[in-house]
Amino acid sequence: MDVGRIHCFLVATRGGDVIYERFFDRFTELEKAEIRAAFSAASCNVRMHPDQEQDFIAPYKSTRFAFIPVADTVLYLMGSGEYDEVGLVEVLRVIIQVLKDVLGKVPSSGLILEKYAKLALVVDEVINEGLLEAVDKEAIKKGIKGKAAWE
Repeated sequence: MDVGRIHCFLVATRGGDVIYERFFDRFTELEKAEIRAAFSAASCNVRMHPDQEQDFIAPYKSTRFAFIPVADTVLYLMGSGEYDEVGLVEVLRVIIQVLKDVLGKVPSSGLILEKYAKLALVVDEVINEGLLEAVDKEAIKKGIKGKAAWE
């Protein structure tokens, strides 16, 4: 029985410019471009309030994805199997909360670009090779603490 997996995580500006992406499956460049286009199309078709972190879901082929706007960015997560809409939203909320704690404020595009390594470490602690690794905020922060020298 296929338990499913997380296929990709992406952070983009509200204008659709990709800031960070991580694919956990092997996709061709064309497939990656189609996924990015699906993410952008879905987020362009909804009304996102700048001060609310509302969650949205959308289908993509045989999978589904969730996205949450935060400040001037949108965080996307695509999964299948046990990583259904509810599960994806929960994982995104964990990533957002840990980023807020680690960065000290709401993750904007400028802050993410400035602290890019911290974003990568948070994502690596939460998602390991397409499978959920950790969701406890304190465990994630403890895991990334010794992995890089902070500025």
